[in-house]
Amino acid sequence: MKKSLLILLIAVFLAGVGAPLYAQDATLTLESLAEKVESMVELVTSLSDRMNAFEVRLAALEATDTPTATLTPTPTATSTPTPTATSTSPTVSINGTMNVRAGPGTNYAVIGQATAGAEYPISGKNPSGGWWQIIYGGQYGWVYAPLVTATNPELVQIAPAIPTPAATPVPTATPVPPPPAHAFSLVDSGSCPGNDQQTFFEGVIRDRHNNVLNNVCVHIAFNGPRNTKCSGCGKPTGKWGFSPFGGRASSGTFVEIWVVNCPAGVNTDGSHNSKDFSNLTPLSPKWSMSISNSVGCNNITFKQN
Repeated sequence: MKKSLLILLIAVFLAGVGAPLYAQDATLTLESLAEKVESMVELVTSLSDRMNAFEVRLAALEATDTPTATLTPTPTATSTPTPTATSTSPTVSINGTMNVRAGPGTNYAVIGQATAGAEYPISGKNPSGGWWQIIYGGQYGWVYAPLVTATNPELVQIAPAIPTPAATPVPTATPVPPPPAHAFSLVDSGSCPGNDQQTFFEGVIRDRHNNVLNNVCVHIAFNGPRNTKCSGCGKPTGKWGFSPFGGRASSGTFVEIWVVNCPAGVNTDGSHNSKDFSNLTPLSPKWSMSISNSVGCNNITFKQN
């Protein structure tokens, strides 16, 4: 419809324009005018075809639903829920009663004990990871890792300050007691009740196992060396005895008795005493007494060391 209308308009235009041109140009013939009209018709037809194609494309575009712009509602602010509090802090649970130490090692002092089932926060570890540093009674303590159960151990860092263990004291040598100064000890000074008839002194010799011992010589001295006798010599086993005054001792007499080496001439049957005083080196401490009144002394005992 539009094409036909367009051709009609061109024809009218040519009729209005062509006649005057034809009148002006005597050489213009109807044939040449027809040719020009035909070429113009072809041009118009080409333009009409292009317009038709444009109209088709325009119709196709118009037929496509254009999305309606919709307003995106602004989300209302909602409060983020606070997550339920869960403990992620590293802790230890004590498997059995154990020592808590001042540092990571048995060479540190024990500062307390942790009982089975108790739990403590972990505040650090030693570089090897064999000991946990815990908060124990308001201070740092250390527990041996294999004896506890750790929770979240991967969060534990090496403790920034690990105490230095106290220097181990160098043990001093236990002094060895010197050997006894004598081969025998005076273990019992006996008793010395009064005896008006005769002053005497009796005693016994024992070995280191407390058994009575024979053939050990004992010397008695007062106002100088006096006599040497052996134990069990003319006396019951282990016994020795002196009655050196033949009666009562004079008041103020000072008496000493001690163990000596047996000199030659001492008979084991007690029949002879020795007067060999060449070696009276004491083999025991000396028993001594200053006599004021006559006494009879018993159970003076020397024991082998």
